[in-house]
Amino acid sequence: MPEEEHTDNLEERVTRLEKKVRFLEQALHQAEIRDKDQRQVHTPQEPDLEFEETEPPGKRYRRDEGSIPVGENWLNWLGIGLLLLGVGFLFKYSVDQGWLIPPVRSAFGLAVGGSLLGAGFVSGKNTVPRQILLGGGVATFYITGFATFQLYSFVSTSAVWIFMVGVTLLALYLAIQHDEIILSVLGTLGGLATPFMLYSGEGSLVMLILYFALILAGSGTIYLAKGWKSLLWAAVTGGWLVLMVGWANNIYSVADPLTGDRWTLQLGALYAALIFWIIPVIREVLAFRNPARWPDAHRVRSNTGESSDFIANTSVQALSVATPTLLLFYSFGLWTLSDEIRGIIALISALLVGYSYLPLRKEGLNRLSLVHGFTALILVTIALVLLLDGEVLLISLALEALCLRIIASKTSDTVISLSSHFLFGLVGVWVADRLMITPGSDLPILNLDALTELFITGIAGIMVPPYLTDKHKNLVSVYRLAAHLALLGWFMKELSILQNGQAFVSVAWGIYALLILFLGFRQESNRIRFAGMATIFLVVGKLFLVDLSQISTLLRILLFIGFGVVFLVVSYLLHKRWGGTK
Repeated sequence: MPEEEHTDNLEERVTRLEKKVRFLEQALHQAEIRDKDQRQVHTPQEPDLEFEETEPPGKRYRRDEGSIPVGENWLNWLGIGLLLLGVGFLFKYSVDQGWLIPPVRSAFGLAVGGSLLGAGFVSGKNTVPRQILLGGGVATFYITGFATFQLYSFVSTSAVWIFMVGVTLLALYLAIQHDEIILSVLGTLGGLATPFMLYSGEGSLVMLILYFALILAGSGTIYLAKGWKSLLWAAVTGGWLVLMVGWANNIYSVADPLTGDRWTLQLGALYAALIFWIIPVIREVLAFRNPARWPDAHRVRSNTGESSDFIANTSVQALSVATPTLLLFYSFGLWTLSDEIRGIIALISALLVGYSYLPLRKEGLNRLSLVHGFTALILVTIALVLLLDGEVLLISLALEALCLRIIASKTSDTVISLSSHFLFGLVGVWVADRLMITPGSDLPILNLDALTELFITGIAGIMVPPYLTDKHKNLVSVYRLAAHLALLGWFMKELSILQNGQAFVSVAWGIYALLILFLGFRQESNRIRFAGMATIFLVVGKLFLVDLSQISTLLRILLFIGFGVVFLVVSYLLHKRWGGTK
C-alpha cells in the first residue's frame, strides 16, 4: 500500500509538471512574438540595409494585430484620397465634354485600377500607402464593373459577372499572398455586393445563396488561416445584409412565399452560422492547443498565469452570443409558426448551444465556455417567454435570474452578473405593475397571484443578497429595499379589498415594522433598525393621512390607542433588553 500511494503521488507530480511545462512553452512563445514586434518597431536599423527594412517605425504596419490601422500616416490617406478625387473629377469632366465614349470610360477605369495595383506592388512592404493603393485598385475594378453594367450596358451580363467574380478572387488571393487585411475585407464586401450591383430585376434565389456560400467559404478559410478580426466582421456584416435582403424580397413582401424559398434562406442562414460562429470557435480551440501554429494578437492571459485563465478573442465571444440569437429570430421570420412551436425550437437551440459548454471547459477555454452557457440561458429565456405566461413565466424568469446570480458569484463574470441584475430588474418592473392592479380574487393572500408575488419578493430580499460579493455590498441594500417596498405594496393590494381594509393594512404594516426593528437590534444592524423606524413613521403617517378619512370612528379610535400602547410597550422592552446598545 505505501508503494502504491508513493506511485500515485509521483504520477500526480508528473502531471502537474507537464501542465506547467505546457503553460511555460506557450508563454515563452507569446513573449518571443512580443519581443520580435518590439525589436521591429524600436530597434534602430543600419544605414546599409534595404529601404523596406529601414522604414521609420511610425510607418510600419504590425500585421499580427489583425485590424486595419487608421490613426497613423493621415497625410498619406489624405494625399491619395485627393488624388483619386481629382482623377474622378477629370473623368467626369471628360464625359461631360463628350470626349469619352462608354468603352473608353470602362477602359479608363481598368487602367486606373491597374495603375493603383501596380503602384501598390512596387511600394514598400507592409506600409499604409501600399494598403491604400492595393485597396483602391480593387475598389476601382468593382466600380468599373458596376458602371459598365448599370450605366453603359455595352457588355453582356455574363461577362460582367465573370469580371466581378474575378476581381473578388483576385482580392482574396492577393490578401493571402501579401498578407494584406484590407484586400480580404474589400474582396469579401465587394463579392457580397456584386449580385446587387449587377441586379437587373430578375434572378434566382438559389443561385444567390450558392454564390453567397462561395464567398463566405473563401472568407471563412482565410479567417481560419489568418485570424483577421476585420475580415470576420466584414463577412458577418455583409452576410447578414444579404440574408435580410433575401428575406425582405422573397418572404416579407410576398403574400404567399414559396416553401422552396423559405428552405433556401434557412439553409443559407445555417451556413452563415457555421462561418460566423463555429469556425471562429474552432480556431480558438486550435490556437489554445498550438499558439505557434495559430497565432492571434487579440489573445491575452490573465495575471494569474494559469492556462485555465485563457481569454478568448472578444470578437469570437460577441459572435458566440449574437449569431445563435440572430439565427433563431431569422428562422422565426421565415416560417409561420405558433408560439409553442417557436418555444420548442428555442429550447432545442439552447440545448445545442449549451452542449458546447463542457467540451470548451475541458479544453481550458473557461471564458468562451461561459459565453456559450450565457447564450444558452438567453435562448432558454426566449423559450420560456414563448411557452409560458402569467405566474409560471414570472416565477421561471425569477428563478433564472437567481441562477445567473449564483453563477456570477462563483465565476466573477461581469457579463453574467449584469445579466442577472437586468433580468431581476425586468421581473421587478413586472411585479410592481401587478401590485398596482386591483386583485381579481375575493380571497386575499391565499390566491395564486398573491403567493407568486410573495415568492418573488422573497427571492429578491432573502435569496439574492448572500450571492452578492463584497464589491456589490451596495446592491444588497438595493435588493432588500426593493423587497421591503414590494412587501408593503403586497399588504396594501391584498388587504385593502376587505371591508375596512385600510385598518388591516395599517395593522399588518405595524407588525411588520416592529419585527424589522427587533431584528435590527438583535443583529446590531443600524440599517435594519433604521428601516424598522422608517416603516413605523410610515405607519403613523398613514394613520393621519389615510385612516382618519377612510375608516369608521370606532376603528380609528382603536387603531390610535392600540398603536400608542404597543409602541410604548415596545419602547420599554427595547430599552430594558438593549438599553446599552449604541
